[in-house]
Amino acid sequence: MKNVVKIIFLAAICLPMVATASDGYKITGKSGIMFFVAIKPTQKNNEDIYRLAVGEACAGKAICQVQYWVGNAPSGFPLTDAQVSSKLVQWQQNLNTGLRRWLVNCKKTKLFAKERECM
Repeated sequence: MKNVVKIIFLAAICLPMVATASDGYKITGKSGIMFFVAIKPTQKNNEDIYRLAVGEACAGKAICQVQYWVGNAPSGFPLTDAQVSSKLVQWQQNLNTGLRRWLVNCKKTKLFAKERECM
C-alpha cells in the first residue's frame, strides 16, 4: 500500500512537467468577446488544439469568438489586410441563441470538414 501511495505522489509531482495541451497554441490577445490565437505550425491540422483553445478562451462565457492563425497571430484590432486573409479558422458561440459554429477558410484547410461553414 505504501508503494501505491508513493507512485501516486510521484505522478502528481511529475504531472506539471508533462507537455500540456496549450503547448500547441497561444492566446496572443483579446478585444471584447474576441480572442486571438496562434497555432503552432506543427499543430495546424490538429482539431483538438483548436477545441482546447476554445475551452480556455470561452470558459464561463455565453458569448465568445476565437480567431486562429498559424504561426503568428495579432494581439488586437485593427487587423491588417494580410492578417485578415491569413486567418485560418474562427469559432463563434452565443449560448443565449444556441449559436456554436466553426468558420473555416475552406480554400486553405480541410479542418472541421463535417461541422463547418466556409468563410
